[in-house]
Amino acid sequence: MRELFTLMAAMLFSIAMYAQNAPTAEEQERENKAIEAFLPTLDARRSEFVGQPAKKLFDVIRGSAFKIRNIGTEKTSPWVEYKGKTWVYGLSLFNKPVQQAMKDKEVYIIRIILDVRWESSAFWDSVSSAGTAWMEAIVRKCLDVKVKDVSWKHFYIPERKTSSEK
Repeated sequence: MRELFTLMAAMLFSIAMYAQNAPTAEEQERENKAIEAFLPTLDARRSEFVGQPAKKLFDVIRGSAFKIRNIGTEKTSPWVEYKGKTWVYGLSLFNKPVQQAMKDKEVYIIRIILDVRWESSAFWDSVSSAGTAWMEAIVRKCLDVKVKDVSWKHFYIPERKTSSEK
């Protein structure tokens, strides 16, 4: 009985925490407008970042309305690389976690191309020891690497239809 009570209390606590952290539609709209105001400055300041260590770019992003909530790697295709290896050469920064982006059907993405080629599995092995702080470990790994390009887009996720709905 005690275990059941503990489980129920933990579930209620986690639901309350999620409800506190879930942005309202008004908060989301305010955040989107702030991001839309910030992102064009990346285009205007691109020459300040290209050829410089990524730290400068990350400092600007961290001080902005764009909050990094997910990171993906830019990598080569195993189909075109020797012996099928993949190489990480950049990052994609997302303002929403995957589940939230799928729900909202939109996400802002900052794409950073770096002057580096890390073998993909070695790259992920080097940051996996960070545990839940893996995104921060990726950013730290890239701080001293020079930026080759930076771009952004507002990506709309299309509706998925099953074959029976077509």
